[in-house]
Amino acid sequence: MIIVFVRRGSSLAGAVGLHYLSDLKFRVHVEPDEDGVFVAECPTLPGCISQGQTRAEALDNIKDAIAGYLFSLEKHGEAVPLPVNEEVVEVPI
Repeated sequence: MIIVFVRRGSSLAGAVGLHYLSDLKFRVHVEPDEDGVFVAECPTLPGCISQGQTRAEALDNIKDAIAGYLFSLEKHGEAVPLPVNEEVVEVPI
């Protein structure tokens, strides 16, 4: 699991008109497919999927896909999903 940040004032946030929002965090799953291409998916945003030849490229591409998805939500007057609010805990075993 990877969490992608969309920062207020960033080019991504600016591109989608989200200046009024705080930083947003979205959980992203990245896995190689059977052809070795890395596929990135944001489960909070149904259908928001991208890919890349490398893990880093897939992450860059999913950030663009998330920005476009948020732009579409805003354009159509739909609610932006709540940001991820989680903590990582360590459990001794």
